[in-house]
Amino acid sequence: MIVEFVGPAGSGKTTIAHALCDRLRGHGCPASVVLSYRPGSYQSMMDPGGIIPAMSRVARAIAGPISMASRPIANAVDFRISARLVRTLPPKDVIWRIRLTQYVLRLAQAWHQSIGREEIVIFDQAFIQIVSTLALFNGAANETSLSRALEIIPKSDIVIRISASEELRIERLRDRQQRQSFAERLFAARLEMNLRSAQTVNQVCGLLEARGLAPIEVDTSRPLSHPTLNGIEAEILNRAFDRVQKPAA
Repeated sequence: MIVEFVGPAGSGKTTIAHALCDRLRGHGCPASVVLSYRPGSYQSMMDPGGIIPAMSRVARAIAGPISMASRPIANAVDFRISARLVRTLPPKDVIWRIRLTQYVLRLAQAWHQSIGREEIVIFDQAFIQIVSTLALFNGAANETSLSRALEIIPKSDIVIRISASEELRIERLRDRQQRQSFAERLFAARLEMNLRSAQTVNQVCGLLEARGLAPIEVDTSRPLSHPTLNGIEAEILNRAFDRVQKPAA
């Protein structure tokens, strides 16, 4: 089963994704968070500028597509999805276009590797999120282009939408920026751009709801309660049980 999160920058997607994963594991359910990155988590007196993790990220970004290109037939679907998606919503900035293209490639590969796994695979940023991000950096996305992009991407089993007030998101984003190293900030979007991500997420989620694919809603403006996590966990386990039962029916 694949679970994906969507939400604007600073809403708490990564935090909730890991909390959910820990909760599922604590109850004996195999789960993992895939392709997750926690900004500002790296601290080292020997590398205060964060050069080592920054270079590691660059190396992974380069090595991933090269490795996939060495097996063009096996990864043909992943390359096709990436090309179509970026062509539909091309970022205006060349650097961001390169960065997001390689991320979509890695995401597509991780997604296909997750299909059929017995555990619950959680993406804190997957295809619905990347559609929102591409639309943000495109700057001219409309309902037609967004609908076309949503037709291209594979569908997860459960979508969880995370939201938060703008004031709280600003506070979180500024705190994140303070914790980030110099090198890490070079890879980060500006605060203004991150705040605008709420608009594109609203657009994309509105189109999902119009198609009858309403996400599970979680507002992190209020302290996350146990009943909220209980409800998300119960929904995931119920759908996982239904998936197991269907072949036998």
